[in-house]
Amino acid sequence: MSPELHINLANLKSNIKFFQRIIKTNTELSAVVKSDAYGLGIAKIVPEIERYGVRSFFTATISEAIKIRSYSRDCEIFTLNGFDFLKSNLYREHNITPIINNILEAQKFIEIFNQTQKVAIQLNTGMNRLGLDKQSLLENIDIVKSLPLTLILSHLACADDTSNKENKAQKDLFIKLCKFLPNIRQSISASHGTLLGTEFHFDMVRPGIGLYGGIRNNGLKEVIQIKVPVLQDFIIDKNMQVGYNFTYKAKHKMRVATLAMGYADGLPRTLSNIGKLFYGNIPCPIIGRISMDLVTVDISNLPKTPRYLCVFSPEYQVDDFAKDCKTISHEVLVNLGERVSRVYSK
Repeated sequence: MSPELHINLANLKSNIKFFQRIIKTNTELSAVVKSDAYGLGIAKIVPEIERYGVRSFFTATISEAIKIRSYSRDCEIFTLNGFDFLKSNLYREHNITPIINNILEAQKFIEIFNQTQKVAIQLNTGMNRLGLDKQSLLENIDIVKSLPLTLILSHLACADDTSNKENKAQKDLFIKLCKFLPNIRQSISASHGTLLGTEFHFDMVRPGIGLYGGIRNNGLKEVIQIKVPVLQDFIIDKNMQVGYNFTYKAKHKMRVATLAMGYADGLPRTLSNIGKLFYGNIPCPIIGRISMDLVTVDISNLPKTPRYLCVFSPEYQVDDFAKDCKTISHEVLVNLGERVSRVYSK
């Protein structure tokens, strides 16, 4: 037996509709589907998102983009990690739009494609991760203007902090730099940026984690639930110990359950002795160390031994779980292992 990742496609639809409602008129809603649609599975997720009018997708790499193309013949697909010019034939063959991140990539693109292939460009407005900064853009403006650009984008570093002044600073710089490249679509916002308000929407927004239920927001619904099967239950007495290195000692007689999920499946060891699984809304504390394939929990407060426990509850969502793991929702989703089977429901 292994854990199951239950993916609620009705709630995915609801989240798509939410973003479509809040964005400005004439702003396009695209979707970020890198890392196998954040671990949810592109084979099911990409066609499902397309059903509701989304026509542009973002991946990290050309190999991811080619996989997306196999499930969508006509959509626009961008590769965020740049133009892999050593594989330039694949962009034309599969109709993929690379995002230029530096002048070398721009020069190689012109050399290989001239005006025969669409391309996008990323501007570095302060995150200092990818893209052309102001100096690089202006020093090479003739090269950049010779590109057949279909989109200019940037990325907000602090969009999850709504009060951070850097959001406005990045937006203002983006507007300033885009004036050197007029009449081209513009995009600066992913999920959190889209939630900052219409002044951040421009021509396109690029939500990812928000579509998949990884942000706590009154308008967004939970898309996933992980059901973990119980393999065994037993009684331990006071002072008996549990798990590797006996990091847990029972303070009283208790019922313990062993479940089929461990750190190989995406349940971090950092939750050992501090995390919890759920029976409905009833928390069942994790006791002892989480091992590669198994986790032990205290089920003393349950009326009976259940067939499975859940990782989330209505009051304890993906974002809460991520905070307890001292990480973010994105990492939680993409770290769910291959043994966690995907189950889709409407």
